[in-house]
Amino acid sequence: MSINFKSTDSNFCGLCGTILPLPATAPQAVACKLCGTNWMVKEKHDHLVYRVEKIYERTVADTDEMEKEEGHDAIVDHVCPKCGHNKATYATMQTRSADEGQTVFYTCLKCKRKDIEYS
Repeated sequence: MSINFKSTDSNFCGLCGTILPLPATAPQAVACKLCGTNWMVKEKHDHLVYRVEKIYERTVADTDEMEKEEGHDAIVDHVCPKCGHNKATYATMQTRSADEGQTVFYTCLKCKRKDIEYS
């Protein structure tokens, strides 16, 4: 891998250009997550420095909470691959582009396993 990047900005790795993690205190050495090079972060005077983190969790139709709130999901014939039970509730959602079919989320009534069917 050839790296042909040079940066003088202290927020980026001077070798590969990756954004450097912001340390909690300064001065402190930080390591680039891509190339592993260590860089010294100096103190900044007269600059407002803050850090914002957003943590996202990927979830699939959480039917347990939906059942508590609504309590009347439709029951359909769907064989569970885990326990073999043939009844499940379902919910649909448009997860892809509009010209493609909806995604169907099945939840087994016996073991609560969740299956996804892309139609």
